[in-house]
Amino acid sequence: MTEENTQDASQATSNQQTTNPLEQLLQILSMVDPIELAGKAVDTTRRTTETLVTMLENFASTIDNLNRTTTRVNALLDDIEEPLKRVMPQLGNAMNAMATMGEAASQLADLSKRLGPLTTLAENAGGIFGFRPGKPSGGTTSSSPQMES
Repeated sequence: MTEENTQDASQATSNQQTTNPLEQLLQILSMVDPIELAGKAVDTTRRTTETLVTMLENFASTIDNLNRTTTRVNALLDDIEEPLKRVMPQLGNAMNAMATMGEAASQLADLSKRLGPLTTLAENAGGIFGFRPGKPSGGTTSSSPQMES
């Protein structure tokens, strides 16, 4: 019976261990190795710091490249700006002249359309007086066909 009492005592002790939260907490804490955790924390901090340093180096390199690009663009603009300022008025005048010439060409085309009947009348009147204009090798001289008498 003493063995049964020992077993009952050990069961009572294990029941106390499982039911007492303070003892459970102490058992869990006894499984934790603070030196291992500190080593992992130091390793994680080192890797994080290395990554941050690499990111900052890349950022600094990018900023340096942007500064060089900005300097080149500014130099290019300095070289081009003055000649463009001199050329732009002439270019504007040329564009205005081209527009004016286009308007004049359209007005001449409109005038030739309006003078078509007068040209036909003049050719017919010349035929009455015996004057015949020379025919070009490709066709007629006006928009209306020539009448022969």
